[in-house]
Amino acid sequence: MGDWVFLFATYRVVVVRDDEIVQGVLLPDLHPDHPAVRTVLDAWEGTHWAQPGAFGTELTLVRRLTPPPPERWWLHALLFLLTALTTTAAGARFMGREPFPLGAFAVGPMGLPFPVAFSPADLVHGLAFSLPLMGVLFGHEMGHYVLARWHRMDVSPPYFIPSPRFNVIGTFGAFIRLRSPIINRAMLLDVGAAGPIASFVLSIPVLAVGLALSEPVVYPGQQPPTGFAVSLGGQLIFVGGSALVHAMAWGFGGVGNVLILHPLAFAGWLGLFVTALNLFPLSQLDGGHVLYALFRSWQPRIGLGFLVLLLALGQLWMGWWFWAALILLLGRGSIRHPAVLDPEFRVQGVRRGLGWACILIFVLTFVAVPFRV
Repeated sequence: MGDWVFLFATYRVVVVRDDEIVQGVLLPDLHPDHPAVRTVLDAWEGTHWAQPGAFGTELTLVRRLTPPPPERWWLHALLFLLTALTTTAAGARFMGREPFPLGAFAVGPMGLPFPVAFSPADLVHGLAFSLPLMGVLFGHEMGHYVLARWHRMDVSPPYFIPSPRFNVIGTFGAFIRLRSPIINRAMLLDVGAAGPIASFVLSIPVLAVGLALSEPVVYPGQQPPTGFAVSLGGQLIFVGGSALVHAMAWGFGGVGNVLILHPLAFAGWLGLFVTALNLFPLSQLDGGHVLYALFRSWQPRIGLGFLVLLLALGQLWMGWWFWAALILLLGRGSIRHPAVLDPEFRVQGVRRGLGWACILIFVLTFVAVPFRV
């Protein structure tokens, strides 16, 4: 520990994965801004946390013991490009174009679809959808990435997940891998809140411009299931509106009872929808991070109540049952957030405000019934 022998009373030294974590208390009359302490902190090859404790200023020091593994940048770039291609193709279909016409390859009594041609001119029409959607997804993951790197954590660049025709938007999203342990609830909130806040902020102007380009129409016959829809292959797919979408769409209705969302508006709608999905207060989703950081003991109870709500909403949209099963699978059957190394570290000031902002964002963006065909 070197100079810490004269400044610091150590009570725990542990190694978690590849990180050394040292916890202790500064000697009496010392504080983090004391010149001697500041000199040692500045020379520490890692990050540190300080807070007042019962016996003085408590310090947590973290540093990596081994170099991080080399990144496979070629894989991240390839997945990004493939996802850009599949989302652009999806956007072209929302514009009534087909960049990859399909044929059928006979396998016994069945036919397997496969592309038989490529139309770059049709593909270009999908950029109005793919560029903003990819921007929102990238911004969300980079919010996590930048805050994790700011805390000197070992974290991967985003992995994008392409989806050729298996879903209508061309992607299953993106994710990053945290390879360092979460030290305390403040670090957890910083990393967890950064992604949803970034995607929320990016989605607002995309949705606003897209709504201005959207077309109000009169839905023939009975009352439409919702006031918003997207057109795909001549068929309307009705989408639900969150409180924020309804507020922003006010004034864009015109003459008609259904607003056919421009692909740009649908990209903004998806950005808000993905933000809400990530803010579910379950397991290791962003919402689970935020709720555990703010109200550690309440997270399992609130999470259980939300899971019951999700199962009930599955009667209206079966997709919620898929999401509930997926979340339980990723959480190994639990909705409880894993404990951090130092759960007693308090979340205060601006951080609490950011946590409450995430809760408000979830309330504004959650859609009980997202899709109706």
